[in-house]
Order: sequence, then structure tokens, then C-alpha cells
Amino acid sequence: MTMEQVCNRNTYRPEIQGLRALAVALVVLFHVWPQLVPGGYIGVDVFFVISGYLICGSLARGAAKTGHVGLLDFYARRIRRLLPVATLVLVFVAVGSFFFVGPVHWGDTARQIVASALYLQNWLLAFDAVDYLGADNAPTALQHYWSLAIEEQFYVVWPLAMIGCITISRYPRWSLNKVLMIAIGIVFAASLACSIAITANDPAWAYFVTHTRAFELALGGLLALAPKPAFNRGARIGLSVAGITAIVVAAFAYTTATAFPGAAALVPTLGAAALIAAGDVRAGPYRGLNYWPLRRLGDISYSVYLWHWPLIIFATPAGQTLGLVSGIVIIALTLVLSVLSWRHVEERFRHTPERSGQHGHGWGVIRAGAAMVALCLVGAASVQAAVWRAENTLVDVRDPRYPGPAVLANGVSTPEGIEPIPPLAALKKDLPIVYPKNCHQNQTDADPLFCELGDPKGSLTVAIAGESHAAQWVPALDEIAKARGWRLLTFTKSACLFAATKVRRHDETPYVSCDTWQERVSELLLQSSVDVLFVSFSRSHAGRVRQGQRSVNDGLFAVWSELNAAGISIIAIEDTPRHRKIDPRECLVENPMTCRTSLEDAYGESSLAVAASRMDDVGLIEMTDLICTSEWCPATLGNVIVWRDTNHLTATYSRMLAPYLAERIDRVLAKLKGGPTLQTTLEVRP
Repeated sequence: MTMEQVCNRNTYRPEIQGLRALAVALVVLFHVWPQLVPGGYIGVDVFFVISGYLICGSLARGAAKTGHVGLLDFYARRIRRLLPVATLVLVFVAVGSFFFVGPVHWGDTARQIVASALYLQNWLLAFDAVDYLGADNAPTALQHYWSLAIEEQFYVVWPLAMIGCITISRYPRWSLNKVLMIAIGIVFAASLACSIAITANDPAWAYFVTHTRAFELALGGLLALAPKPAFNRGARIGLSVAGITAIVVAAFAYTTATAFPGAAALVPTLGAAALIAAGDVRAGPYRGLNYWPLRRLGDISYSVYLWHWPLIIFATPAGQTLGLVSGIVIIALTLVLSVLSWRHVEERFRHTPERSGQHGHGWGVIRAGAAMVALCLVGAASVQAAVWRAENTLVDVRDPRYPGPAVLANGVSTPEGIEPIPPLAALKKDLPIVYPKNCHQNQTDADPLFCELGDPKGSLTVAIAGESHAAQWVPALDEIAKARGWRLLTFTKSACLFAATKVRRHDETPYVSCDTWQERVSELLLQSSVDVLFVSFSRSHAGRVRQGQRSVNDGLFAVWSELNAAGISIIAIEDTPRHRKIDPRECLVENPMTCRTSLEDAYGESSLAVAASRMDDVGLIEMTDLICTSEWCPATLGNVIVWRDTNHLTATYSRMLAPYLAERIDRVLAKLKGGPTLQTTLEVRP
């Protein structure tokens, strides 16, 4: 196909509007009733193909007419088309978060407003997905902006790449269309290979990053540049039927457990490409896609996509599912807001007179776009300011208004009318120091990181090893180490217990970096003259080990025996209970008085207790009686929030447990053979 043929193609395709409608309908239905359309997320992939087709075709037509890419005009048109309503929704979310979202999520919302305004949301979500702390974040009202970010990154890069292609095409025997086809074909092949490989090894990361999705946009670009298929009408009807079938099958056959994007993304994207390639056949799926309600929905599809998700999140702040009636209300409200924003925002800005030939107008649009981004950043700053105020609320943990664990230990009464600490807006930042000091290893790397806390010159060296459930005891141990003149070393890694056993990741893939980390930490402990080692880990690990509980027990016995033989005393701190039916971060906002879990539901089988019972030289400390009553595990105790999520203690509560933990450490060490003799130097509250 020549560039003249590309240029002369009809730019309005009514069936593409219908295809947009189908795509956005699948996405909305998936988000409202995920059990109805379990693979509805593939609607985003259909959008990518459409965008690649339209943008590549538009740029190619411009290049065919003028011999160059009008960057300023292109970016100005993108700003007019996309930024106004996107800014409106971002401001809506910034304001609405104060009313519909719990304070614990304000920090995440502020980050995502910034990332969305700068079209980097997909990368923020990708890093959160592979970060152990970030992966536990509840969805925010802006999570859906990740797909817009990928498209905008494409809009930035592809016009620049086309300039290079135009330069190459000036050499003899190289047509512009040929160069463009080769360039975008390379992008398609490289991205698809990348997507398949990364999805197989790290699906959470693969879902959001640009290079695993670029092939979908490139597929649309190839379709725009390729010769129109010389099929007869019957063949084109068959092609359109195959295309719609592929999309529908993927929407109903795929689930959130499907490895995606990877090779699985080829089904809906090739389906979308087939529908577009079939063109105007006036029969089959074309007639349905050309039906005026679908074309109308296609017209407002961008606004529908932007509005539906914040409304869902604001309506279900605690993660509840929508019922039939509430779902219908959300869809209706989405359509109303979308029609209004399409008519008064999208269309108004899109059809602003361009005053062709006046470069000042293009720069004016870009300046207006920058002002919109600045407005979004101001909104983010207002949300973040509330978080900063909460984080800077300093309270002395010895303040009698906050007795914390003393309520259970000594029967101290809880003063009434006091806001609990830490403030909810600062809850996610109430972390053990190993996180802000970057000495807690992530799930990817195997090299042990460690913090040296307490008294670096202390005569006694103690260490703690394990995953995040070990890290939650660092604040308490640090308080004890400082008071007693101990040197405290921390060896922690996300989701990796410290035992000689093979662990699987949460996605059931081998956790190779954990295996290596375990071996290296053992070597470091033997080299570091450690006197006492504290260990702790989540009870859930038994479900992620090949042979279950028995394998964990044997792995603990093996590594403890080796360390014991080297003169290191072992103290296991029993795992904390887990809230399985509630999220304290949410129910503290809704109904603090009933925010609790029964102890029976919160507890599970313990590998630590079983392994410790097999060895005379290993002690076991149980702290549950200072975290839960005999019946309940409440979200707050003594005006102190106990949990930063469903299964980790806040750093504040951990520090307040220090005197009680110190007493129990002394009692355990007194019973261990060859254990150091220690004296309690921390005062326990009366």
C-alpha cells in the first residue's frame, strides 16, 4: 500500500465506534459485576488496538500530505482531546477522597493523582504490584488511569519515531510506508516476546508496564499501514464474525487467574484487528456495532471509562461488592456524568478553532494543558498535606491517655474521648525502621540487607531473621536493645521465612531468591558473633511450601540445629493473629467499636511452636495475650491502633510491647542451656 492510499482512507468508521462501545461495556461490567464477565478487562486491550490503528493512520496521512510530522499540532490535538475531562475526574477524585475514602488511603490517592496527571500511573502500579507493602494497597479511585498512561506514552514516542522513519525513507529504494511497517513490526515482535516472557515469570509486573503492552498498539498500527485485505464480502463477514467471537470468548472465558497479557492477549487483540480489517460489510457483527445506541456509547466511551471506576470505589470504600440495584445505579450515574462531560467538556475543547498555521495557538493549547496538570498537582498536594499533618502528630507513647497493651497486661482502663494513635492517615507509614532505612530486602533480590540498631558498640549481639512478620518486632527489640546496650542486627526479606526449606511465591512460582537469601543469612549469622537470634514468620507459609507444615518444621529444625551448634541461642516469637474477615483499616473508619475478629478465627496452626518443642535449646515467646483478649482481637487497645493492615502490628504498638517482651526474653533465656544471663532494665507500666 502506498502512502497516498493510506491518506485517502475514510477516517470515520462507524463500526469502530461500536467496537469502542463494546470495549468500554466489557470493562464497566467487569468492574461492577466481575462474576458476570470475568474476563471483561480485555476491553482495555481492544482500546489499545483501536488507538494504535487510528493514531498511526492519522500520523501516516499527515506525513503523506506534508512530508513531515507536525509534532506541535499533534500534541495540541491530543491535549484538547484527552486532558480536559481527565483533569475534571482527577479534581473530582481529589475532592471526593475527603468524603468517600478513609484517611488511611489518602496518601495512596495523592501519589496516584500525581502519577495520573503525569501519565505515569502504570509504572507506579507496576512497582506497587511487586513491592510487598504496595501489593497490599487497596484499589484507589484512579487505578484505571494506568491504561491512559500507556496510550499517552505511545503518543509521545511514536511521532518522534516517525520522524526518524521519514529521514530513513529519503534514501533511494526506501518508501516511507515500508520503513514504518518495518519499524512498527519490530516493536510488535519485540513487545510480544517480552510480554510472553515477563508474564510467565512476573505477571503482576507484566500487567502494567508499557513494553508488555506496546505490541497491542503496534498491532493496530500495522493494520493501519497494511494493504486492505482483498477479500470478497463473504470472507469479510466471516472475518468480522471471527473477530467478535474472539473478543466475546475471551471476555467470558478469561478470569483474573489467566496469565495476562502474554500470549493470551492475542485472542482479543487479534479479534479487534479482524473486526477493523473486515471494514464496512453491512452485515453480521457490523450491523450490530453500527446500531445507534452502541455508536452513541462509543462517542462517550472515554468519559464512561474515566467516570465509572471512581464511582465504584466511592460507593464501596471497604471493598464490598455491588449488588444488582447498586450496580445499576452506578452504571446510570456513570452514563449521566459521561454525557454531560462529553457535551460540555470533551466536545467543547475538541472543537476549539485551530487557527491553522498559527504556531502560537499550538503553544497556547500546550500551556493550557500544563495548567490542567498543575491543577491536578495542587489537588494532590491538598490530599497529601492532610497525610503530612497526620504523620507529624507526635505523641509520647508513655502518655497515660494511651495505655495500649497495659489494658490487657495490668487491667488499666482506657480513657474515653481520645483519638487513637497513630492517626489513620498516617497508618501506612507507621512501619518498622527497616523499611524507611531500606534494609528490608524485596522479593526480587537475594543479597541480605541488614540494619545495625540498638547500641552499635554493645557487648551483646542479638539478631532477628525472617520476613515481614519478623520485621514487625523490630520496633520492640530496638527499644530493648537501646535500653540494655545490645547490638541489634536485622535480616528480613519479604515473604521469605528463615528456614532450610523451599518456599513458593504467592503466585505459586518458585521463590528462588528466598532460597539463596536463606543460605547467605545463615552464613552471615555464623560470621557476626551473634549471641541470640530471634525468629518469627507468618503461619501462612505452610501453604506455600511444597510439603506443607512438615517441610517447614524440618527446615526450622535443620537451620536451628546448625546455629545452636555454633553457640547461638534461638528464641522464636510466635506469629501474631490474622484478621481474615475484616480489614482494620476500613472498619476503623466505619464502626470502630465493633472492629474486631474472634480469636478463634484469627489463629492458625503454628510451625514455630512445633519446631521449638523438638529442641531443648530453643525458646518460644507468645505475645498474643497482649494483642487479643481471651475472645477477641480488636483493632485498637488502650487508644492505640494495633494493626497497620490485616496481619501486621503498627510500629507504635510494637514499641509499646517492648517492656513486656523484655520480661519474657529474660524468662526464656534463663531456661536455655548456655543462654546469656540478662536483667530487665525496661520499666513495665503499672
